[in-house]
Amino acid sequence: MKACMWTRAGVGALILGLGAMPLAAQECNINDKSPFQLASARQYVSAAANSRKDDEIPKHLANSIRVLTDAPEKIKNEPGRQFLLLRTYRQFLDKNEGVYVMKRGEMGFTTNKEGTHNLLLAVDSSASAVERLMPECVAEVRPYRTRFFSDINNKAIAALNADQEDSASYYAHMAMLVAGNDPRPWNVLSAVYQKRNQTDSAILALEKIIDLSGTDTLYTKVKQQSRYNLAVINLQKAETASGAQKDAEITKARGLLEAFLKDTPGDANASQALGRALRLSGDTAAVANMFGDMIKEPAKFTADQLFEAGSNAAAGGRDQDAVKLFEAGFAKNPNHRFALYNYATTLFDLKDTGRMGPAITRLMSIDPNYERGWRLMAGYWQRQAQAEPDAAKKKVFNDSVLFYLDKQSKTNPKIDVTLAAKSGNSYQVSGTVTNESQATGSWTMKLELLDETGAVVATKDVAIGPVEAGSGTTFAVKIDAPKAVAFRYAPIK
Repeated sequence: MKACMWTRAGVGALILGLGAMPLAAQECNINDKSPFQLASARQYVSAAANSRKDDEIPKHLANSIRVLTDAPEKIKNEPGRQFLLLRTYRQFLDKNEGVYVMKRGEMGFTTNKEGTHNLLLAVDSSASAVERLMPECVAEVRPYRTRFFSDINNKAIAALNADQEDSASYYAHMAMLVAGNDPRPWNVLSAVYQKRNQTDSAILALEKIIDLSGTDTLYTKVKQQSRYNLAVINLQKAETASGAQKDAEITKARGLLEAFLKDTPGDANASQALGRALRLSGDTAAVANMFGDMIKEPAKFTADQLFEAGSNAAAGGRDQDAVKLFEAGFAKNPNHRFALYNYATTLFDLKDTGRMGPAITRLMSIDPNYERGWRLMAGYWQRQAQAEPDAAKKKVFNDSVLFYLDKQSKTNPKIDVTLAAKSGNSYQVSGTVTNESQATGSWTMKLELLDETGAVVATKDVAIGPVEAGSGTTFAVKIDAPKAVAFRYAPIK
């Protein structure tokens, strides 16, 4: 949290009627020397800090606690008392690294000696008291929180990255004890909840991050990421909702994304998501403006963002814009299987067989056991036949329609790739396999990963099956390939 900035009126300004003039922030000046109890505690704290004998340190710190807590109502300087408690708690934590709870009697408390005292919570309590009583001293006490918060929060992040969700949650909650108003532990928890598909909890955590971040520039990055993630969740919920609930989810997402872009203008991911929200809201004018910017400056966007925008434009009935966006994306990744299918479908609607033919041919060279792809190939020949005046050629085209419809029905196994995407330095492909033959089958998918030029950068043989007749299975593979942006596999029979 930033140090509070104070303003006060200058005398001359008031006389002249010019209004208040801002002055520099008030200086933090905590009196920790009087009354005599504070002077005594201060000596104990200093003695502990300077002692070369380990066994003397806890005795000095316990004496400080005793002086500061035995009769606190008699100490007429609460900011100074809390500041010295803060210093004492910090030295206890430094002395007993990794120990966050101690018996009260060992610490110097004269009441409830067998009870326990959470040092992290104690640091937060005393720091908060100083901040409340002397707002100009926020920067002075912040290091006391940070000293322990950073260590614990880093443990939470490390556990999260290692997929140790229980440990990540434990350390995140512990970090909250020492810095209850810091949004970063909530960021860890939001990721844990999303990994566990606990959407409602993830939403609450993301909202908490945004609220706690406020306008503090220290938290700008985590606040912006939370706005984006929450907006994406709202959009996902909107696509499965209806009526008032759908409208509410779209409104939430749109507000979050517009706020995001106000603070970070031109961000490609947020712009892409906002386009999706605008399409769902039916705001066709805003959608047109959004797509227009992407069409004018495609270099500012990734292939995936252009493909998503193309799909949104097609779904919104803006086929010409969709084609431009898809083609801009293909300049960066010509073998994106999902984009090729959506592009070819859009061209079918436009009756543009000149561009549809090469697109569907490329699609089927990438995903040859995709039955709906062969149906789309049949659609291509259907468009050719519809536009052909010559009877002999028309018959050839109609024969091709029947050929590819038959090929669709006889494709086995049927592969439906449901995910193909980068994951850090890896690329993952997963989907379903359906066996419509009369016998149990086992197959090998000879998978190749491609870079943005179409060159093969990794290969893997993926075993599928055995799959009983009339049933299906799933497959998933993750391959280390930093340059991979697309996949293809050889026909499976």
